[in-house]
Amino acid sequence: MRTEIYYFTGTGNGLFIAKSIKAKLESNNESVNLIAINTIDLSNEIVSEAEKIGIVYPTYAMTAPKIVKDFAKQLRVRDNKYLFLYGHSGGGGARVAVNAIKIILQERGINISNTFETTFPSNSAIKAYGTEQLKAILDKSEESIEKNVSSIVNAEERNTSKLNLIRKSSLLLAENLAVIGEKFMGFKKISSDDTCIGCATCVKVCPVENIKLSNNRPVFSDKCEMCLACVNQCPKKSLSYGKMKKANMMSYRHPDVTLKELMYR
Repeated sequence: MRTEIYYFTGTGNGLFIAKSIKAKLESNNESVNLIAINTIDLSNEIVSEAEKIGIVYPTYAMTAPKIVKDFAKQLRVRDNKYLFLYGHSGGGGARVAVNAIKIILQERGINISNTFETTFPSNSAIKAYGTEQLKAILDKSEESIEKNVSSIVNAEERNTSKLNLIRKSSLLLAENLAVIGEKFMGFKKISSDDTCIGCATCVKVCPVENIKLSNNRPVFSDKCEMCLACVNQCPKKSLSYGKMKKANMMSYRHPDVTLKELMYR
């Protein structure tokens, strides 16, 4: 059986999920291909002939990233496939993000076999975790992933009926509130300070090529997905956004994902 797992990641959580699924499926002699969504040309249809298809993605400002929504709008799949959505979040739950992609696919006649969710430490860079707290969250996330991966390996299905009008209206309200919250927090208003050394790490980890260097300082365009990879992976902690207080900053990357794995350039 051939499996394709499409993922989007900023600080490695989604990649860790995708790698965990891949390892377990391959141990069962299944062929697995991991595909970063940000490396795909989304101006064209994406046609998958795989028997199993997974979409793994984070929750940003309470919903799925725009790039994942754009991907879902272009996806075409074969009949009788097993397709699952795997959303994750930094604490608030991934249900809205899961439903956002679910609606896009279902409205285009694509059935979802199952959905999964896992909670990780937040990548907001402003929530300071103690060592034990961080370990506890990561341990719990691994338990969740292990259980969910087992369901994926066994191709377990769950009723994923279409959302009714009330649920769709609730989703729209949540996404509108998220836009207000995003603007208030200023997640996309990222800037550097004088500690910046022009190392270009931020340029290399940005999944959507939103950053360039000019005079050895990062310049930000308008394609930000709010993944905050640049803020978290800056070796000098030179970057911050909107209302972020640098005194409270804690950089985050999933401990089983390397910086090199997050570099696209």
